Amino acid sequence: MKVTVLTPDLSHNCLGRAHLLAQLLERNFDVEIVGPKLGESIWSPVKDDYEYKSVNNGPRVYEFAVDVPELVNLIEGDVILASKPRVTSYGIALLKSLKDDIPVILDIDDWETGFKFSDGKVKTLLKDIPRLINTGSFYYTRTLESLSGLADARTVSNRFLQSKFGGEIIPHARDTAVFAPDRFDKQAVRQEFNLPLCDDVIMFSGTPRPHKGVDHLVKAVSQMDRGNTKVVIVGAHESEYVDELQQLGGDKLILRGQQPFSEIPKWIAAADVIAIPQKDSPATKGQVPAKVFDAMAMGKPIVATQVSDLPEILDGCGVLVPSESVTDLRDAIECLLADEEQRNALGKRAREKCIEQYSYDAITPHLADIVELVR
Repeated sequence: MKVTVLTPDLSHNCLGRAHLLAQLLERNFDVEIVGPKLGESIWSPVKDDYEYKSVNNGPRVYEFAVDVPELVNLIEGDVILASKPRVTSYGIALLKSLKDDIPVILDIDDWETGFKFSDGKVKTLLKDIPRLINTGSFYYTRTLESLSGLADARTVSNRFLQSKFGGEIIPHARDTAVFAPDRFDKQAVRQEFNLPLCDDVIMFSGTPRPHKGVDHLVKAVSQMDRGNTKVVIVGAHESEYVDELQQLGGDKLILRGQQPFSEIPKWIAAADVIAIPQKDSPATKGQVPAKVFDAMAMGKPIVATQVSDLPEILDGCGVLVPSESVTDLRDAIECLLADEEQRNALGKRAREKCIEQYSYDAITPHLADIVELVR
């Protein structure tokens, strides 16, 4: 049996979830990843991992509509797994299903319209009227969210989304044979990546955005008396927010750009503590950062905020702080840095829990069962 994983955009970081689903599925099925390429190239962290099937087009409705028939015809799977309730993925899946009677599974890993509500509901509704010209408009996504019940099955990444859309939880699993701490030497990795050999490294891995609370992390470390502590952001890009972070952090902040997925375990190995400082907002209520599972698999101590499913995921194997308290975040990091035994114990328990509940081995059979049921 072949499964088509439909991604809304091969050139954007939304490909990350589709990539994960494909890796889980390929243990039991033939898999292809199909989707439009709305940017210039395939999203760089996974650009060489698959022979992606795509159509080059623009994000505007009139541009995208021209290539819809070609995109539909690229789909060869017996089952479609559409990543995200967007026009460019779930919309295409529904058209293919209507045309050829192929079952569709809708995967929702973020509350898409929740991201828009960060500016306020009324402001979002007014601001997005001119954006109806784009396939990514709030109005199209909201409509497709309301049509989630048309899918033969649904999968979601966390409990908040499950309460809104139903379906089975498929977390952002990790291959614990690849994310394995015994594969790397921390000092050797730091030397390779030109990171400080003797300083304490607090790492944030991922694209820094305001709702992820990276500014709180930089402020927290900047307030510490310890002069040998650095924040390392892996995945930084050019933006006003990153410029603000640089001003906040000064010489306590080290920025590194996007990295191939294959290199992420090595970067995590360089850290003393992993920070996941999510803010409590509409954007984060329906989101579980995939990077928490990177850190757990690599046996790293984690400081995170009490947002979404993070308290449940890190129960017994992480340190949790209130989402808006820079002081509590600072104190938690300082306590961990002062206690190597606690860091090691938390890291060990985190990896054990990841292997048991969030590894490829743990999640693959569950996803395979869902595919078999719809077929």
